[in-house]
Amino acid sequence: MGWNYGRKIIEALFAGRAKRTSVRAKFESRCEADRDRSDIRVFEIGLSAQQYGDHQQGTRIVAEKVAAQLVAIAKANGLYIPKYEWETFGERKRVPSGESIVYLDYSRKQVIKVRDPFAKSAIKHLRAGDLIYEHLFHNILFPDTRYRFVGISEEVDGVRIILSQPYISDQFILPDKKLIEDYLVGGLGLKPESRYFYGNDYLAITDVSPMGDNVLYDGKKLYFVDPIICLKKPAKEALDYYYALLE
Repeated sequence: MGWNYGRKIIEALFAGRAKRTSVRAKFESRCEADRDRSDIRVFEIGLSAQQYGDHQQGTRIVAEKVAAQLVAIAKANGLYIPKYEWETFGERKRVPSGESIVYLDYSRKQVIKVRDPFAKSAIKHLRAGDLIYEHLFHNILFPDTRYRFVGISEEVDGVRIILSQPYISDQFILPDKKLIEDYLVGGLGLKPESRYFYGNDYLAITDVSPMGDNVLYDGKKLYFVDPIICLKKPAKEALDYYYALLE
């Protein structure tokens, strides 16, 4: 299996894309959402005792304090993973993503991502105290590529959040813009905000262009591999909104 997530697509598969029907969207179940949140409960409790500025702001000093606290909580609860253990995650992707070092575990058919939570924080409008919740929004919106929290680690430039995700075959095809937009707008209830963003009052989704490799299609389902989720509200407020929609 290759690492190109659909870049090597045979021409015949693209010919029929325009005739494909819309894909039914679904949210994560309430039970799954509760389980995901329980995985980070110790961090939620630890960080809730601190206030780290308003939703739109966050200083380098604040970020460093949050990072240090995440590491301390992880070490106290057996959730800290030292860097030397990264090599046990599987085959490393030669070119990292914009925010993660990526490994493929062939035996378990999963991807392990060592994510720098601050890498795209300016685009995501994340405040420092919201970093631990980021993957929960992905799971609620895109349960077919849901993340599992693995632990906390460190690099020379700061904290890392380690997540696992099912490996999505590079034999899947790239969907067209209409299929993606139908899913986001008709299925998830988002609205086009610009050429590249779809959102509501709580969040916005971007990096889902049909020209990239973040959205794949197997003929029945759309798989959003690693879209950027931008929060417009504090994470807990946005989570409350989505929890009310879950069954």
